[in-house]
Amino acid sequence: MNNIYNIIDINFLIEAPFQYKEDECFDEYKENLIRHKNIKIKFIKYKTQPKLELPILYDKDYIRVYKGEKGFIREYRGVFENISHGCLFELSDDNTYYEYHYYTNPKETLPTISNIFEKSGFEHILYKENTFILHSSYIKYKNKAILFSAPSGTGKSTQANLWEKYMGAEIINGDRTAINVNNGRWCAYGIPFAGSSNIYKNVTTPIKSIVILRQSKENSIRKLNKLEAFKYIYSETTVNTWNKDYVNTIINLIMDMLEYIDVYMLSCRPDKEAVDLLKREIEGDESNE
Repeated sequence: MNNIYNIIDINFLIEAPFQYKEDECFDEYKENLIRHKNIKIKFIKYKTQPKLELPILYDKDYIRVYKGEKGFIREYRGVFENISHGCLFELSDDNTYYEYHYYTNPKETLPTISNIFEKSGFEHILYKENTFILHSSYIKYKNKAILFSAPSGTGKSTQANLWEKYMGAEIINGDRTAINVNNGRWCAYGIPFAGSSNIYKNVTTPIKSIVILRQSKENSIRKLNKLEAFKYIYSETTVNTWNKDYVNTIINLIMDMLEYIDVYMLSCRPDKEAVDLLKREIEGDESNE
């Protein structure tokens, strides 16, 4: 199967000699293809796994990372057995060509397009495009993005749903947001990965505010200084800690973003008062723009 998916203004060309299920979360990402950049990921069947006598940078759970000549090599192993399923090779200096060599039945290890993107090191590709992924619920309100970020179970989806109910906001993604600079503005991108929320619209919106959530018996809000904001945002950002360049890039991107984007701490209950409180704070900032 050969397919093209446009995610974050990048065309991902997937070339695979086997059939896989196309999850509905990718439906919107097969439209409006542009030529900003093409990244090809080719899947190739190998009978046996080559022995990789290379420095190991990371080895945990089912992923082992090596340092190759062109870039990093990711080996994916079974969760319960010590068997290699395949390796992703970075084979171009300009971040445009990858090969995934698989050694097991793709119906078991690569059954869906979501599995294919997981094995393609999606977050690693994005960091090379100066883009990071924030664990957050992304809503669109008055043509601006508001991102609710917090650890799982804190109430991101609840606050997004309250904004949809009371303010007519549109929920773009319930769990993940890609962020980068687009034409001089920090923007939020919908991506086809949304945890259990099942909301994954392909929409790009300039960011108005990021809101760090905390559960509380009383509703209160305060604007965070840049160091506080960095701490909370970095903790909810996808980072390959074994890659120093990756870490430095993410740190620089977040610090640059905080020069332009306000971040709030909203301690709240799941009610309309919390919505009204945040709305007043944001609209107060708008009146000063």
